[in-house]
Amino acid sequence: MNNDRKVGDLVRMFLGLWVLAFVFWSCGESATGIPEDSEPPETEITPAAGMDLYGLITDDAGNPVSNVVVSDGYSCTLTDSDGVYQMKKNAAAQFVYYSTPEEFAVNTSGESGNMASFYSEIGTGKRFDFELKRLVSAESGFTLICVGDPQVTNMDEFNRFKTETMEDIKMQVGAESSPCYGLLMGDVVGDKPAFFSQMKILAGSSPMPVFTTIGNHDKVAGVDKNLPRTAEAFSKVFGPLNYSFNRGEVHFVCLDNIIFENASDYSGGFTDQQMEWLKKDLSYVPKSKMVIVYYHIPIRGASSIKNRAKLFEVVKGFAEVHLMCGHTHYSENYIHTSSDNIYEHVHAAACGSWWRSTINGDGTPNGYAVYRVNGNTISDWFYKPTRMTADFQIRLHKGDVAFGGQYGYYSFNQSENAIIANVWNADSNWKVEAYEDGVKVADLEPLSKSLKDAWSLGYHIGVLNRNPDNYSPACKHLYLYLPQNSNASIEIRATDGFGNVYKQDQIVSGFETAQAY
Repeated sequence: MNNDRKVGDLVRMFLGLWVLAFVFWSCGESATGIPEDSEPPETEITPAAGMDLYGLITDDAGNPVSNVVVSDGYSCTLTDSDGVYQMKKNAAAQFVYYSTPEEFAVNTSGESGNMASFYSEIGTGKRFDFELKRLVSAESGFTLICVGDPQVTNMDEFNRFKTETMEDIKMQVGAESSPCYGLLMGDVVGDKPAFFSQMKILAGSSPMPVFTTIGNHDKVAGVDKNLPRTAEAFSKVFGPLNYSFNRGEVHFVCLDNIIFENASDYSGGFTDQQMEWLKKDLSYVPKSKMVIVYYHIPIRGASSIKNRAKLFEVVKGFAEVHLMCGHTHYSENYIHTSSDNIYEHVHAAACGSWWRSTINGDGTPNGYAVYRVNGNTISDWFYKPTRMTADFQIRLHKGDVAFGGQYGYYSFNQSENAIIANVWNADSNWKVEAYEDGVKVADLEPLSKSLKDAWSLGYHIGVLNRNPDNYSPACKHLYLYLPQNSNASIEIRATDGFGNVYKQDQIVSGFETAQAY
């Protein structure tokens, strides 16, 4: 009997423990009585009087992060020693966001791959907390990839951006030895906001974090065509229009510089409110840093650009200043000599001539730019044609040939045997030379700035019957060479400002390399 009683006691004890465990499990609690899926208690914040937008920024170990710039798009503030920020929200503010510090990784959106995620929509909320992931070591250098105007309008163009541009970018990022970051330079779509979400996922499909600015074709007209287009649809997908972040010794600033008067008429420029916000943002940035400002419409050469002078004044005094933009569907490197030699990089379009070919209106191949940043300077950069090697930087044509088809012909109108070199990434720091039978015979100078790329015009207008108004700007990177010996083997060499040498000896006459894939 005693043994039986002991066995029974053991069974009852076991059953009791099993029931107790079942109760805890069914209630979603661990053996400690704390729900397993619960979060740590929220740190209490008591904002100062009148402060109705606040929150906490911590690192991935739960430690507070101080001196992080936080903004609602109108004012800026810093987190304190406890990682707390607080401000009086502007009545028009839609987002609260932080400027990623250089010692932390860029947060990205899980659902949209590697698209940067650094903001929260305010709505009716007041408190918004953020968590940052601390880098193992500081980034002294990185690679920046700038992509101009995908401008997709249908699934065929979407798929071309996917298979041509994005696949090429993935290979380029994979070949880089330093961290990579991307800037999408606006006109993500061509007046087709239904593609915003798909484009966000696609643009975020490479290994690098990507930031986006807005273009004129990304703004949407309402029912009343007398009212300006709005950025509401864009912001719902991509977030704030004016923001900043830091990488290494570089401070990046994104600005919306599309000003619509109504549903169709627009200009480039910056509002007074944007300039005030920019002053506040840059007040936290040491002058020893390089500043990169990116937007959509170029501001070079146009006195009509609103607040251009104010922008130059605000960014004055930093180690280097570079301006990044797109919009034109041609390539131009412009140095603002009257404003501390600020360099404006006008990027050719990823879509080229609106996906009708593999080239832009000036003959620049569809592609993107690659910048290698070392400390607070750009140590190297080149234009990467999609589906071509990085050393393809020159195209040669005979100067007296007429290019075109049934809709017209176009020529460079040069003498017989003349050679035109299109060096699409060239600027005043480049040296372009002609060689005959391996011997240098001439230094070349850019042709008249009123000359256009006849080969591009001949294909897009003469063959495809495209609108001539889309090809009106002159090409500023054409060079003329008059051979001394018409029987010699001719080679054009171009050396960029960093000492990279590019060579070309093949003369293009047909349109095979311009046709869409």
